Amino acid sequence: MPGPLPRQKSNTWWNQRWAYRIVLLRELSSVAVAAYVVLLLLLLVSQVREGEGAFASHVDVLTSPLLWIVHLVILAFAQLHSSTWFALTPKALPLKLGGRRVPDALITAGAYGAWLAVSAVVLVIVLVVA
Repeated sequence: MPGPLPRQKSNTWWNQRWAYRIVLLRELSSVAVAAYVVLLLLLLVSQVREGEGAFASHVDVLTSPLLWIVHLVILAFAQLHSSTWFALTPKALPLKLGGRRVPDALITAGAYGAWLAVSAVVLVIVLVVA
């Protein structure tokens, strides 16, 4: 037996392995993306309440140099979160076709393909509407 429970952990357990750091960053990324969504929702609610005049001030807020850095950090967090999730997809959703398991690489490639397709559709919608 390894010893009595509960085992003591150091406060820097996440610093022992690179994989632990990635898990911690992945969890942090969800909090950062959620905070960014709240910011965008607050701006949307403010614009609905104030009308058309608020749009210019919100665009100024979102295009400020500080927010550009925030946009890039959130984009990196979203990329990290998506990539790690897609890497976990074959373990979370093992598929079988014809009694044989679909290779992990094919499931991951399908997830990236779906992401690319949805991104292309959103880009077309944005370009056509704008």
